[in-house]
Amino acid sequence: MSNDLSTDRFIAVDFGSSHIKVAVGSTTGQPDIVVRTPVNYFHPVDAPETALEFEPGQTLTLIIETIQRALAESEIETDLVKGIGITSQRQGLVLIGFEQQVLYGGPNKDLRAIFEGGEIDSDPDVDLWELTGHGPGMLTAWARIKWFSENMPRVFEKMRVACSISDWIGYELTGELLLDQTQGVESGLAMLATGAGADGIASQLGLSQIELPADVPSGTTIGNLKNELADQLGLDRGTRVVTCGPDTQTGLIGLGVQLPHATGIVAGWSTAVQRVLDRPVLDDTRAMWTGRHVLPNRWVLEGNAGETGGTYWWLMELLYGSATDEQVMNTVDKTIGDLPAGESGITSFLGPAFTNMANLGLRTGGILFPVPISFEPPDRLKLLRSALENFAFGIRHNVERLNSFRGPTAGIAVGGGMVKTNSFSKILASVLGSEIKVAPSGEATSAGTLSITASAIGRGPSLAEIALVRSSELEKVAPTASESAIYEDMYHEWRHKERMLENLEL
Repeated sequence: MSNDLSTDRFIAVDFGSSHIKVAVGSTTGQPDIVVRTPVNYFHPVDAPETALEFEPGQTLTLIIETIQRALAESEIETDLVKGIGITSQRQGLVLIGFEQQVLYGGPNKDLRAIFEGGEIDSDPDVDLWELTGHGPGMLTAWARIKWFSENMPRVFEKMRVACSISDWIGYELTGELLLDQTQGVESGLAMLATGAGADGIASQLGLSQIELPADVPSGTTIGNLKNELADQLGLDRGTRVVTCGPDTQTGLIGLGVQLPHATGIVAGWSTAVQRVLDRPVLDDTRAMWTGRHVLPNRWVLEGNAGETGGTYWWLMELLYGSATDEQVMNTVDKTIGDLPAGESGITSFLGPAFTNMANLGLRTGGILFPVPISFEPPDRLKLLRSALENFAFGIRHNVERLNSFRGPTAGIAVGGGMVKTNSFSKILASVLGSEIKVAPSGEATSAGTLSITASAIGRGPSLAEIALVRSSELEKVAPTASESAIYEDMYHEWRHKERMLENLEL
């Protein structure tokens, strides 16, 4: 795809788990530029230690400043920008008051409402899993809303509207508040089968004061960028703003994953493994989520491997003092890739695994290696290689779970920040024992957001056509037969040890 700077351009805004990311790119091309700004979270003083929030006014300023930086670094003529697309993390929540003031902004990592979530799960009159395909209750918007009603009634009395983070960003940019159906399902605010707002759940939970915006499919134009913001950014007045759905499903478009039985893996801060369906199918064990695709008449069944990019970031900071130094990252990546599979004798259990959504909680993890240390001291590179193998084993477990539920996959495409570590893609292919297709830049979500935006405002092909183009441009990574044989034994040993660790109390 061309990076011709004389053609239409679009802006993708992605509010992720750790960063606000803004990309500038063409209709079907990889982003010309991607700029990231860390999100500033804080622990509110009047809530449990597990509570986490962001300050809406400050965060909106960060979003605008990040867009300005991306436009400046892209060096394009701003009159080429035809639209802005918005996506965000799932389970994020914003609560707006009767006078349109934002009373609360919280990420998916805000776990203040564990007790209230348990109350919802035990309510015989409300089955969130059946209605929204998601649970447990503590991860839904309703648990946090219920927490405010029970713990901060004076604040709750002022609350009127609930929406996702991406819905809120669209509201701040245009003045129009709409509920993205695919995003809404992820936090329990919309119904799985239809995408309609789940107003009935609010009434059943005694939260009828809370209203939901009018619901629209992903890929809907919300409205025009506010004049004052257009002037501030140097964009044309009338620039269209589009809601693009949640980051993981938007990433499926960036990977070209649209046909039933195809599998898309978005390996970013956490890793979602999603199988495309032509109808909503619920996992009767409630271990896996069912959600909506951003395409019409498509759904997804999802296994989740948990924190992968977040864990790798932590390890790089711990072992090398930085996870942002590109020279260090590239040098480490190349050296890890040269290490033979299984040579270190190290087995890691750092969190990534099959996440059973019906049985969430702390687990025992760690790193196992032969002792005494003098026998073969593990070094940093071997520890990192073991961590990447851990991630790949966790992803394989999710793929196997999906395959056992729906039959063999029709192909696997992988994107997200983790594939920027080249050795990870090679390890993953060998662990899976099959060819995978990888997004060259890793920017699946940004690419999908750009394409959805272009299609929505009529400046690009249909999403189905774009998905075909995306799929054809992914790089094929084949397994190494000798490594696959080694990893076959290592994977089953990893699963055995994982089950043993489950019986150890923290």
